[in-house]
Amino acid sequence: MRSIFLAVSLSLAASGCSHSSTAPPKVKLLPVKGTVTLDGQPLPAADVVFFAGDPPLAFAGQTKADGSYELQGLAGKEAALQGVCKVTVSRMVKPDGSPVSPEETPVESGAVEQLPPKYTGYATTMLTATVAPGGATCDFALTSR
Repeated sequence: MRSIFLAVSLSLAASGCSHSSTAPPKVKLLPVKGTVTLDGQPLPAADVVFFAGDPPLAFAGQTKADGSYELQGLAGKEAALQGVCKVTVSRMVKPDGSPVSPEETPVESGAVEQLPPKYTGYATTMLTATVAPGGATCDFALTSR
């Protein structure tokens, strides 16, 4: 979830918004969901980020054990999540292959990216999704090659 908060924070910075209060921004669940698989198997503990608009706003979720996810975003910004969105999927794992726990950072744990760059970077991703005004179900079938 640390990466979801980071994505939302980056989205705020990219949109020129500043938050002078000490309260964290309000985040809400959005009507965009789906499933992520890797080589036909559910991909747990992966960060899914949709980028919409110009400058792009980030809407993020994390996959559960069954590979399902639901996006979250800043309250009041959900209308921006429409049309064709660029999508990244990332899964950081420790050297033993286990996911990074919420109590530690990827750097502290020596984690590395499990997925190929064609899914993980904003500049390199080949993933897109089209989101209708009422939401969408967007499934992603990834391959390890």
